[in-house]
Amino acid sequence: YRGRNEFDLKTTQEKPIILCGGTNGAGKTTLFESIMLCLYGKESFDTKMTQKDYHQVIQRSIHRFLGTKKSADEASIIVQFQYAHEGKIFEYQVMRMWQNNDGKIDEKLSIKEKTSDENFTELGSIEESQWQSFINELIPRGIAKLFFFDGEKIQSIAEEGNEDIQIKSSFDALLGLDLVEQLNNDLRINKLRNSEGDNKQILEEIEK
Repeated sequence: YRGRNEFDLKTTQEKPIILCGGTNGAGKTTLFESIMLCLYGKESFDTKMTQKDYHQVIQRSIHRFLGTKKSADEASIIVQFQYAHEGKIFEYQVMRMWQNNDGKIDEKLSIKEKTSDENFTELGSIEESQWQSFINELIPRGIAKLFFFDGEKIQSIAEEGNEDIQIKSSFDALLGLDLVEQLNNDLRINKLRNSEGDNKQILEEIEK
């Protein structure tokens, strides 16, 4: 995706689903991934990764000029959406930008809200350090995963016969149960690292 690319994903009651079609390598999966990346950054991926690994993924994703290895100095994704709450409709604009400074990736998150004069202004009611938490509460990652379906991924899920696991993981993320499971795993690892006793006894303590 070079330059500015804009997609209108508005739906209506008569047409509640948008189908994106294209040949292999046309960028369908990249489009879906970019929406998740804009909203959740490093947390948009299904597997946990270090900051270094995340920056390497971003470096590989930034547009490269045709026929060269040179990539653009920066890239950004903007997602603009409406949010209905208690009979009111709010409109937000989320932008995540990445700048490549000699191999070091600098990331910036920005959230704007449409005001009564139809202009977007930076979200001032919440501190900048809490902007990501605001997005997570507004659109939990588990919900977002249920809104975007990649046909190729659905096909692989169906062929592997593990669709129940995939659906369960989405609802676990929606309800926050994935955090409980992650906490349980982290506690298990921490217990093993900080203990010198017999492994069996350690595992019994963990189970308690």
